[in-house]
Amino acid sequence: MTAVPRIMGLLTAAYGVSAIARPDVIRRHGELEDTDAMRLLSTIVGVRDLVSGTLIALAPAGRPLAAALGVRVAFDLGDAAAFGTLLPTSRARRKIAAVALGWAALCAATIPHARS
Repeated sequence: MTAVPRIMGLLTAAYGVSAIARPDVIRRHGELEDTDAMRLLSTIVGVRDLVSGTLIALAPAGRPLAAALGVRVAFDLGDAAAFGTLLPTSRARRKIAAVALGWAALCAATIPHARS
């Protein structure tokens, strides 16, 4: 049943749009200063999530969809590692790492559903 991973893809793409349109979300949760670099970071994360989410939503069932989900999991694990070690406060590091790890786990859990 590929509907479950497709929903994850659509949610990921929607988050990407929000990160592009409203960089204050990453700034606020990451406890970052409002700078050009922070807005650049939010835009990069947003574009990446928009593209990867769209790929998950549109990839053919089977290996292509499973691979798209695997890439998404890798992105989220990378976010957990980077944000979880580089954000300015321990509270922000824990919060963002937990969200990224949770999203990685959810996407990984949908991989068995990548086959029709």
